[in-house]
Formats: sequence, C-alpha cells, structure tokens
Amino acid sequence: MNKMITIKDVAQKAKVSTATVSRVINGNYPVSDQVRENVMATIKELGYRPNVIARSLKCNKTYMVGMVVPDISNNYFMDIARGVESVLSPLGYSLIFCSTDENTEKELRLLNALNERRVDFVLLASSTQDSGKLKHFIDQGMNIIMIDTKLDELQTDLVVEDNHNATYKLISYVIGQGHQRIGVVNGLMGVSTARERYEGFCQALTAHHIPIEPSYRVEGAFDRMTAYEEVKRMLQRNMHDLPTALFAANNDMAEGTMMALKEMGLRIPEDMSLVTFGDINIPELIEPRLTIIAQNAGLIGQKAGELMIKRDNNTQEDREYEKIIIPAEIIIRDSVKLMDH
Repeated sequence: MNKMITIKDVAQKAKVSTATVSRVINGNYPVSDQVRENVMATIKELGYRPNVIARSLKCNKTYMVGMVVPDISNNYFMDIARGVESVLSPLGYSLIFCSTDENTEKELRLLNALNERRVDFVLLASSTQDSGKLKHFIDQGMNIIMIDTKLDELQTDLVVEDNHNATYKLISYVIGQGHQRIGVVNGLMGVSTARERYEGFCQALTAHHIPIEPSYRVEGAFDRMTAYEEVKRMLQRNMHDLPTALFAANNDMAEGTMMALKEMGLRIPEDMSLVTFGDINIPELIEPRLTIIAQNAGLIGQKAGELMIKRDNNTQEDREYEKIIIPAEIIIRDSVKLMDH
C-alpha cells in the first residue's frame, strides 16, 4: 500500500519548515511568491492532500469555491474550470459549478445560495449590468473574482480577455482579404464581452472607411439556436445583397451560423467567409478549418486560481485589486476567401 504523504514530507522535499507549508496551504500568514511557488510545486509533485475538514474547523474556511458562468456545457467555461482546478485542487479546494443561462435573476439566486454555504471565493462570469446587486454580496463579505466579464464600478480582482483589440485585428485581417460587406453575429449587449467585441468590430470597419451596415447585424444572444434562427433571417432578408463575410462573437454562435449557412446552401468560404471569437467545439471535424481568435481559457482559470491564493495569503485588507488582461492570438486557417480587389 502506498505511504500516505504528510505535511512533513512536503516540508522536507521543499526544504522549508512544516510551519511554512502550513502557511502556504492555509493562507493565514504572508509568504514570498518564490516560497509559495516552491511549496505548491512540491505539493503537486508528491500528490499531498490536506485534511479539509480539520483545516476548515481550524481556519474558519470551507475550502469551497463557487464558479458561476452562463453555460457550463460550453467548452470555453469548462476549460476555465480545469485551469482553476489545476491551481486549487492540490490545496484541497473543491469547485461548485453553477449555470445561469444568461438569466440575471437565476444568477442572483445562485450567488445567494453560495453565500449561504459560505464559500471562500466565487468566480463570476456575470450576465448582469447591475453592479449594485453584486456589491451587496461583496459588502456581506463574499470574495468575488470576475472572469470573462467585468463591471467597471465593481471593486474586485478580474481576469478578462483583450476582447476589443483581438476583434479589431481579426476584422482588419478580413478587410485585408478584400471584404467590404461584413456582418456581425453579436452576443448579449448587456454583457461587457459582447460590447467590447462589437466595439472592436465597428472600430476596424471605421478605420478602413467601410460603412457599418445595420441590416447585416444579427443579435445571436451567445446562443447556438438563436444565432441559427437570426442568421437565417438576415440571409433571407439580404438575399439580393449578401455580406461576403460574417464575424461570430463566440463559438456557440459560430456553430449556429454554420448551421444556417448550410441550410441556405451557402458554402464556406466560397459563398460566405466566416471568422469567430473562440473555436467551435470540435474543430477537427469541420472543413474548412475556421479562422479564429484563440481563447486561452485554461490560462484565465489558472490566473484566477492564483489570484485567490494571493488574496488568501494577503492579510492586508486594502491590497490593490488586480486586473489581468489575457492577450488573444489570431489563428488564420481556411475560412476567409481572398476577394478580387
């Protein structure tokens, strides 16, 4: 039978005292980043599992983290969760997943339930614009870290993507391929990610002196079936003057857009070019491969997990909140047709 790894084993291997290992795990005293990283790497390497119940009683913590996102079936959010777990799991934390379905009322109910369970942190990809309601939870002592979305008035740590600049670059590439009539499949405009991506889209068109055509704008609500229905309507409406390229503001809407194009007998990229923010769920199965903004969801989760440990290890109440912006990379594949200039 394998020997059970103890805190002593971790201390010996990391060449620190058991008290230091305990401090890193419990977050009750500050330790240097270098020491924390060394201890964390050793915990991971040895597979040490702290006794959560004993620690909870001792530290007045639950070692539970709530993750509240619009749709846990979306691979993007699952990849964020994996990133979080890679950092927090070795420290004995457990994740509680909650799906809001982009419904503000449901989001508030879930936050309330997590508050009652006294979770140590909540990772929140919010669909609400009402920072007052979220501030209410923060005032009650809830530690919220925003992921993927942000509310400017809210005092929290946050990890987000560079939505605006990445979209600007992607649309500039499409324009560079000779496209002048470009449509957009938007997410929910009440959410910061959707607004930033749309602003990046508009700014790219304006910078290249291309008019923004309202009839090519589709409200896809970040949802596959909504995007499918609305793109189909837009194509039917503009049958005599179709856009030559479409930008879908997330992976689910890209899939809905592809379904609509297929049903209308339009091929990618011969009849319609398509680019998207984030990759579709099984890109290997689809020809042609889509040109995309690659989202580093695992890194978002990892950074959020590290912020939690930092916040936990920091005894100063007035520590500056951190805003981490993850740069996005454009991957050019085969879904944009080179137009005759």
